[in-house]
Amino acid sequence: MNHADFDLPTLGADPPPAFTSARGCRDWLAVQPLANPSHAQAMLLRQLNLLNRFVLAPAERLKILELLRDPIAFAQAESARKFAGRPLPLAPPEQSGMDTNRTLWQAVRTGYLHCLAACLEGHAELRPHAALIVQRVISAVRAELFDIYRAPTDPPAQLWRLLHRTYAAAENLAALSQPVNDSLQSTHPATSVVAAYAHTLLLHRASPYELSGRQLAQAERWLHRWSGKVAALNAPPVEPRVPPLVVDLSADAPETSAEGGEQLRWLDLSELSRSVKRRIAHLQKGESPASLGLGEDCVQPACENLLRHLYRNWFKGGAPRQHPRHAGSGACQLVTGLDAIQYYLSGKIFRQPGQGDAMSKTQIEEIATFGRVATRHEDDYSKLQGFMVESWRVLDESATGFRLTRPLSQAGGRIGGGQMVAVRPEGSRGYLLTVARWSRITAGELQAGIQIMPGQPHSVALRGTGLTAINEKYRPGFRMAAVPALDYPESVVVPAGWFRPGRVIEMYEEFSRQIRLTRQLDRGSDYERCAFEGI
Repeated sequence: MNHADFDLPTLGADPPPAFTSARGCRDWLAVQPLANPSHAQAMLLRQLNLLNRFVLAPAERLKILELLRDPIAFAQAESARKFAGRPLPLAPPEQSGMDTNRTLWQAVRTGYLHCLAACLEGHAELRPHAALIVQRVISAVRAELFDIYRAPTDPPAQLWRLLHRTYAAAENLAALSQPVNDSLQSTHPATSVVAAYAHTLLLHRASPYELSGRQLAQAERWLHRWSGKVAALNAPPVEPRVPPLVVDLSADAPETSAEGGEQLRWLDLSELSRSVKRRIAHLQKGESPASLGLGEDCVQPACENLLRHLYRNWFKGGAPRQHPRHAGSGACQLVTGLDAIQYYLSGKIFRQPGQGDAMSKTQIEEIATFGRVATRHEDDYSKLQGFMVESWRVLDESATGFRLTRPLSQAGGRIGGGQMVAVRPEGSRGYLLTVARWSRITAGELQAGIQIMPGQPHSVALRGTGLTAINEKYRPGFRMAAVPALDYPESVVVPAGWFRPGRVIEMYEEFSRQIRLTRQLDRGSDYERCAFEGI
């Protein structure tokens, strides 16, 4: 393995960066306006690109990169707010923010790869820092992957190829298990090359596209603490507690099967599985997440649910399907937005109760002439409101949901995890009320996992009660019939942020009545589904 294996830019003497020494870098940082993330990103990226093409003593390059890590991490974290957790496809400013973040992470890893190449070429002054350098490269790779997961897109194959080659370089340098301190992880700074490598692979194995931004951040934080429990082996582990994670260092995929591969390695997850399982058991007994080192911000039952998700994906090959999927075919209509969903699901324009009975002079004349009101008014309403019925293709389906896809080039709304949508499969008489559990971009297409909400939906009008709600207008919502076979109670779908235990709201269907929200059954980005009782 040599310098060429990492496809690094050629080094020269012109043009020079703003600093060519660690002291010069420290002085330059001291006078830069780094509080503005966008401006800081642009300045840091320019200097890194110049540095990555400038001839410099390898040890001095490493010192400079270490000084730049903190300001780069701050700017990147702030910039990620532009695109993290946004529905797909990203809007142009959001996509630009993601592209900038990825470009800067790539520049960071290029800088450290220059240092790694110098180690491999026998540079004596850098050799004692080989483990740190490799960990920094892997950390930059994982940071780019983390941003990719936050705006769900398929990672490029070359990232996995680079990850494996970097790990192989650490093997050649006998730097796999040497302790490394990561200053960006103030709570658990101790790590190693093996831990960083396992951390990156397990983050991908966690099925990050199905996680919310909060859940993804928690999984990332837990892996910083737990990835040191993973052991790297050159042969299959003897009687492992759970199946090992198998990688091929010559491949361009995160993991492989044990049957083939040129450079197989096995990551033994036994100790990690015991640790996670033990924490789940303690949570079941009523112990607090904070007492188990899971974080002061972790609450039940969300904490236990996330741990169970990670346990299934890390050690059990994913969650077993209660309803098997089979290949689907044909088109499926899809509608986004609460107002549009209400319109197409109910087949009627949403009107404030008490205002929909009066007919206009035109409608009275139409009844006298044709015996009914012309439907063109509602057709015009749909166009005026900008409602769009999108055509998606069914990839596969089950009794409880669908996996759908549409080309990115096709006009349509934006879809994000936890978003309420309505779908009408081919041949169906009406729309189903559903939720998009995940969305991702892959091979020029937008895919979404759609879960059907249990219960027959009925369009209703909702508003708050009390003195503060006297002049409040009704908003669209849905009453969902009970499903005794699934032990699912009658429920109501309200706008996001409405639920409070015991809150009384007014629901209008054929008549007005007050209901009390008792518990939250499900929660998405734009809705809450709640059990209720009549008053």
